[in-house]
Amino acid sequence: MKNILVLISQGVEILEVSPFIDVFGWNMVVGKKDTLVTTCSFHDIINCTWNIKILPEINLKNTKLNLEIYDALVIPGGFGKAGFFNDMKTEEFQSIIQHFHNNNKIILGVCTGVISLGESGILKNKRATTYLLDNDRYFKQLSNYGAIPVREEIVIDDNIITSSAPKNALETAFILLEKLTSKENMENVKYNMGF
Repeated sequence: MKNILVLISQGVEILEVSPFIDVFGWNMVVGKKDTLVTTCSFHDIINCTWNIKILPEINLKNTKLNLEIYDALVIPGGFGKAGFFNDMKTEEFQSIIQHFHNNNKIILGVCTGVISLGESGILKNKRATTYLLDNDRYFKQLSNYGAIPVREEIVIDDNIITSSAPKNALETAFILLEKLTSKENMENVKYNMGF
């Protein structure tokens, strides 16, 4: 069984969370049936950017999580005005990212979720992308983290996958499924989901 941890912050965009739940859920029905997604946060309730609430399966303030069992970490992005960047500045949040990095596990940042990877220090000398609009406000930050900014929608550098917008969440979910299972399995799940 491959375990995927989705680390969710306040102000997250639901479109950057739901593709991972759906794709890996579909894999459990029509695919290899060998992936499990766990959502976690430092809150009991996540208030998403667009007024939807998420109840994460695990509140990291109350539960000690065994990170060893997870094969991949997903960090969806969100809006600063909705409080998105507050969680990622904490030592606890950054230590989760660093654990996955130190153990050469897959780390996937979507849109502004990539900024948390930079804050944790793991993007140094890595090719990366993030949100490309809004006067390059986020994209310019990549250099501050020692990253090699790449103006592409999706960038893969070893075990780090970064993407630039909510629309990329679905595509990166399929990329992650392929990396954790196989291309044939990913194509089967994709087909059965109507793509």
